[in-house]
Amino acid sequence: MGFFKRRKDRKQMEKVLADVQTLEDAVPALAADATEEALMERCSRIMDNARQIDDGKKEYHIITSYLNDIEVIENLPPDQGDEIRKAADFVARLNRARDEFLNTSRRISDAQFKMLQRLEDELPDIIKKMRENENYQSVVKRDMQYLEGEKQEWEIQKKERRYQRRLLHKAACLLLCAVATAAVLLIVLAVGFDMELRYAWTGTIGVAVLGAAAIILQLENGRQDIRQADVNINYAITLLNKVKIKYVNITNAVDYTREKYHVRDSRELENQWDLYRESVREQEKYRQTNEDLNYYYDKLVRMLKKCELYDSRVWIEQPLALVEPREMVELKHNLLVRRQKLREKIGQNLEIVKKERKEIDRVLRGRTEQSEGLREMVASIDQMAGLEHV
Repeated sequence: MGFFKRRKDRKQMEKVLADVQTLEDAVPALAADATEEALMERCSRIMDNARQIDDGKKEYHIITSYLNDIEVIENLPPDQGDEIRKAADFVARLNRARDEFLNTSRRISDAQFKMLQRLEDELPDIIKKMRENENYQSVVKRDMQYLEGEKQEWEIQKKERRYQRRLLHKAACLLLCAVATAAVLLIVLAVGFDMELRYAWTGTIGVAVLGAAAIILQLENGRQDIRQADVNINYAITLLNKVKIKYVNITNAVDYTREKYHVRDSRELENQWDLYRESVREQEKYRQTNEDLNYYYDKLVRMLKKCELYDSRVWIEQPLALVEPREMVELKHNLLVRRQKLREKIGQNLEIVKKERKEIDRVLRGRTEQSEGLREMVASIDQMAGLEHV
């Protein structure tokens, strides 16, 4: 089917031609008394040239047949040629579509594709559940942060009230000292200077009473605030512990799902799900393309068989040559070049075989006895090289 491609690498072909040229320039003569073993060895050497001639003739015949096919196709009636070109155009376009699919890199790995395929029916619910868990995790985390903030706020308030109580204790001490000092001063004035200090005593006692009442009231308020802060802190800790348990449970569930499906979050899983569905659609399109391609393959081959070509199926690999005249011209040119090189190669090998055969005939001409093996080998060389009548 691949007759449009060279069967040998260009460098290898050049090496073979160089070796053939070397052998042609120097065919060593055989000694007249050469042993049969030497003759058999010589025959084995030229057997390769004979095989190349035989293989070259077969390939030459194939290439000539393909060139004849091209000529038949180029000379088809317009209606028949148009139908073939339409079918070939469909084949070419479908081939391009298939190649584009095959050359497109997979968006998800094979392992991920198989996993998603296995969970195809369940995955929408899995994504929904995973998204709900992530949202709930966020809500619980916010609640936990809020309760942590509340707890810290009550702890700060408790510290402030304790600080205020220390200040009030100091203020009470100062008030006591001030009242004591004022009382001593009033006693000194009353005793030493016989002064009337009734109003002064009333004011001092009033200030002492009012100051003490204010300090006591503030101390009691602070004590109640501290007690309430402790209650609120304990309540916040209780709620926080409950919320932390919820957070740990939901986080474990979310982490397990992420680990199970090898994703970072529900958005990545949903994205992979979309890529999977896109891959499934592309595979369905690829399958449909293959079905269409097989249909047009068969159609094109049936149409070409009606033309009685040497090989009708080979054209499904080169549909553009049936559609684009330039492709056909290039194809024809390549075949002509290949056939010319084959002709040269066959000719060169044939000259070598003829010269070698003359050497063998010269040695065998004076001998009456020849082994069966030598005769069979010489006959095989003649048959492969086409020298039966030479």
